[in-house]
Amino acid sequence: MTLRRLLQDKRDTIARAWLEYVLATYPGDSAAVFARERDPFANPVGQTLRVGTERILDVLLDRTDVGEVREHLLAIMKIRAVQQFAPSQAVGFVFRLREIVRAELGGAAADPQFSAELAELEAQIDRLALVAFDTYVECREQIYQLRINEVKRQVSWIMGKVNQQDPDPELVQITRSPRGGNVGREDLR
Repeated sequence: MTLRRLLQDKRDTIARAWLEYVLATYPGDSAAVFARERDPFANPVGQTLRVGTERILDVLLDRTDVGEVREHLLAIMKIRAVQQFAPSQAVGFVFRLREIVRAELGGAAADPQFSAELAELEAQIDRLALVAFDTYVECREQIYQLRINEVKRQVSWIMGKVNQQDPDPELVQITRSPRGGNVGREDLR
């Protein structure tokens, strides 16, 4: 029996434990709501996390290239980027998969016949973590760019409104000096 086959047999248990860990990173009642509610329309975050972790695990167990998980990883990272997770918190769940796999394997993780396959799987998980980090940073950059664009739009709107208004005649009178120019410091004394 190969390590991959052994892990395929334990896939559901590993997927459940990994999802529980991901959900536990959310504060308070959020984790309970994400875990309990199965309706994807009532709970899009929970659904995205559930489907994403399962698909990522499937790709890892099928020895598919880590790059092929980008779609599912992107969906998870978008959520975590919007929720203002620190990079270590946002990506940390990927590393936790190594511990979950080892715990599920139990004594088989120390078996020399599985050592090469386990090292390969852990290397895949490390590559996945790097892809997750890159994806998280891209998502955060998009958020910051949206914020910058919104501020620019607001400033542009305000400047447009200021430039459209006719000056208030009373304000113009107040700011004129008795000597005919603009008010200076000496006129304010």
